[in-house]
Amino acid sequence: MPDETPTPTPTRFFRACLLILGGIVALWLALELLAQFWGWILLISAIVLVLCVGIVVYRYWWGRRF
Repeated sequence: MPDETPTPTPTRFFRACLLILGGIVALWLALELLAQFWGWILLISAIVLVLCVGIVVYRYWWGRRF
């Protein structure tokens, strides 16, 4: 069983800083991509919402006729 020495504190701090920086860059890229497509996403969401409301109204209307 090898005797493992703990990782030095500056090395752990440096790795944590790199992980945080990588997370910030990933979030920034995700927001940039979302900013390009948010109009299309809203349009598709509105179409889906109108279709769902139409289906509910149609089912309610036909349900009352019988």
